[in-house]
Parts: sequence; structure tokens; C-alpha cells
Amino acid sequence: MKYFLGVDSGGTKIAVALRSGGGAVRVARVPGANLEVKGVPAVYALIKQGVDQLARGKKIELSGARFCLCGIDFPRDAEMVEPYFRQRLQRDFGYTGAMSFENDAFAALRAGTADRPGFIISLGTGFTIAAIDARGRERLVCDYQVKNLLNTMVLGVSSAAHGLLPGGKPSRLMGEIMTLARCKTPYDLLARLWACDFRKYAKPLPQELKFKFVPLFYKYYAKGDPLAVMIMGEYVERIARALSALKKFAGSEGTVVFSGSFFIKYPKESAFFRREILRRAGFRRARQVTLDREPVYGAVLP
Repeated sequence: MKYFLGVDSGGTKIAVALRSGGGAVRVARVPGANLEVKGVPAVYALIKQGVDQLARGKKIELSGARFCLCGIDFPRDAEMVEPYFRQRLQRDFGYTGAMSFENDAFAALRAGTADRPGFIISLGTGFTIAAIDARGRERLVCDYQVKNLLNTMVLGVSSAAHGLLPGGKPSRLMGEIMTLARCKTPYDLLARLWACDFRKYAKPLPQELKFKFVPLFYKYYAKGDPLAVMIMGEYVERIARALSALKKFAGSEGTVVFSGSFFIKYPKESAFFRREILRRAGFRRARQVTLDREPVYGAVLP
């Protein structure tokens, strides 16, 4: 039996789906990887791992393939990825047919917006903003300068440690983060965020612990905490500017989809943050959707 291979590959996780000719769908999930960070061979190896899970030792034949990949940001990116994928698909599955490549944000955009125009803000390992207009034209905006909240936090903590927070006010968020990280001073926390080989006294913070900070960011941003405002405010400004520009492209407001782990894991906590983005971008009547179903089911597979 032949299967259509559909892949929704983000920085947090990769969903690999096989759809049979009869319409049955099976999905495997493996760790995520960005092409820009891990490289093409590493991303393909993870996708192959997902296919192997679904195959369960049996030989798989493909009828088609579609890849929605984190890191496909420009037309030339797909041109660089395709030769390697084509070679490996022929080697591993004997497949030499058509295949397509696009940014994973477009899959989530189509999955969450039945009505047009539509917009998506995806905030996870990185962040991406995209739009689709009434005629089906798509535009993508990626921000490479601010990778995620956890990186931006270093600047905020550094400012707090040196008494440079806006208004000179103390931050309760800082206190909660230090308690979680078991740090006695802001400098201890900063050293652990900047931990490197020579700084033997500073044990790096586990990524799992850092993600516990995220709901605190949302909570204290809504309360006007100076550290939270400094960190989250930069995001709000950048995202709102991009969203406002995409509204001009699309011609009007529509449905705004929020996807990515920083929204999906914290739908309630991020409510104020999402409203602020829409307000700053000039959206007054937009319908909000938090994507809670993987795009691989409805927007990647045919």
C-alpha cells in the first residue's frame, strides 16, 4: 500500500503523518528541529525516525510528500533543501515523485482560518507571523533578532541586576524567578543564564526550569511589573508592527490564529498579552483562535 507523507516540522516538535489511499491517517511525533539551527540532514533524520515508528519494521511506499518546515523562510530555502530530501526519499523509500516545501506557519494558518483574510502569530522556539488574503495569497514575516522569551530574559535580568528597570521600581517577577532558580542575588541568576565552560561556579539552568518562567511572564506583564514589561513589551512591539503591515497586505481584519508552545500551553495566562498585540496592531474586530489541533491533520495532508 502507498501512503502520502505529510510533515509539520516546528522547533518544538515534528508531527509525521502517513495517509493511506483509503484515507486512514497515522501520526508520529518526534523532537523538533529548525533547519537553520540543526541543518538539513538532522531534520530529515528526525522525519525518517517518525516514519520508521509508523512503519513498525514494514516497507513503506510513498504516493506523495509535503513538508511544512520551520526554517523555510525564503524561496531559495526550499531550493536548497529539496535536493537532499529527494535523494534520501529515493534511497529510503524508492520515491521519485513530486514533493513540496513551505514554512510550517502556513500549515497552521490554513488549519485555523477557514474564512479569509487570516493571520497567524506563532511563538515557540522562534516566532513567525504570516497572513493569507481573500484571494489565497500568502505573506510571511520572521523575526531573527528575538528568538524567544528565554533569550530576551537575559537582557531584562541584566537590567534588573544593575538597577536599570523602567521607573526604577522593584520587580516581583524577578523575586519569583530567583526563588525557582534557587539564586540568592540577581547576579547569581544572570551568571546561570550566561553559564559557559569557564564559569565553573555557575551551573546552567535546565531548559525545563526556564519554561516554568513563561506563565510568570504572562502573569506579571498583565500587572505592569517592570521586568515583565521590559521583556514582553519588546515582543508586543515587534509582533504588532509586523501584524499591522500584514493587515495592509490582506486589506482588512479577519481571524488571527495564535499557535506555538508559548500560546497553546498557556491559553489563559497569555490572554492579556494577546489582546495587547491586537490592540497595538490596530485590530478591533478580529476573531481570535488558539490552535489546539495539529495542522498536519487538515492542512498538510491532501
